Amino acid sequence: MRIADTWQVEKLLGDLAFPASKQDIAEHAHRRAPGTQAERALASLPLGTYDNVAEVVRSVPIDPDPDRGTAERVYQRHHHERQGLAEHMRESERPPVQDELERGEGGA
Repeated sequence: MRIADTWQVEKLLGDLAFPASKQDIAEHAHRRAPGTQAERALASLPLGTYDNVAEVVRSVPIDPDPDRGTAERVYQRHHHERQGLAEHMRESERPPVQDELERGEGGA
């Protein structure tokens, strides 16, 4: 289950004692908000122990909603990259050699 807004997760886990396992987090969410999107998203967390709410939020599957604003999309792209993402889809700095080639400073 993916969630569009992580604030629901932050609010839901505000009173949970950390560190907490995935099972502790899922059970806490089930007790406080059964059947909600936030509960289902927390149930789909990867196994592990989380040290704080920020770690949980980084691990929650995010819904890449096309209606998100530019700033939200940029934040998501920078903080939720997955391994194996195609190079042309990653944001990267322009290589200095590209500028040299365009100026004709190849030195050959």
